[in-house]
Amino acid sequence: MENKENFLDKINQTMIGFMMGLILPMLMFVLYHQLKFSYLPWDEYVKSTRDLAVLPSFIKVCVFINLPFFFLFNLIGKFNLCKGLFISSILYIIAMLVIKFAL
Repeated sequence: MENKENFLDKINQTMIGFMMGLILPMLMFVLYHQLKFSYLPWDEYVKSTRDLAVLPSFIKVCVFINLPFFFLFNLIGKFNLCKGLFISSILYIIAMLVIKFAL
């Protein structure tokens, strides 16, 4: 008998979920620029995110994209992917809290 694994079974690994959880918010950062701040040039947009008063808001918006993927993978039983997404989201949220309250 052949062992036929589908694509989701092959990528059901914590490290892949972790990498997805790190990359998706970065893609959301670019999409957020296109949707909300398209009037700003890219360098000005990036420069404005360096303002420590605004950065936590950007992090919250960008990390939000992990939530639907987390629920989707949880629904279909890919718990290792969920675990990786959760860990990377927690790291982003910790960074946001440190920036907001410690700096």
